[in-house]
Amino acid sequence: MLAVLITLTPGRQNVFIECPKAKVCIAVLLIMDVKTCWNSTLELLERAYRLREFRSKWLQNVIYRDYRPLCTTQDVWTIVKYVMEVLRPF
Repeated sequence: MLAVLITLTPGRQNVFIECPKAKVCIAVLLIMDVKTCWNSTLELLERAYRLREFRSKWLQNVIYRDYRPLCTTQDVWTIVKYVMEVLRPF
């Protein structure tokens, strides 16, 4: 859901890319799952995990405060990491 919100408009994408720490580390956006592509779920999870700190920075922006309930907890990121390890061999 958050990937859809971030990539919905070019302005939101720019705000995400211009997060203070993001200027150094990223040049990509989140991707959405594509049911017709093999291995897209693993790629989606890997990209989301890699960009997790920037997602929370984006949600700290006052403009997007309504979306703060979508912020992912550390427990969920631990589960995501486990699922990635399980899916990687396939």
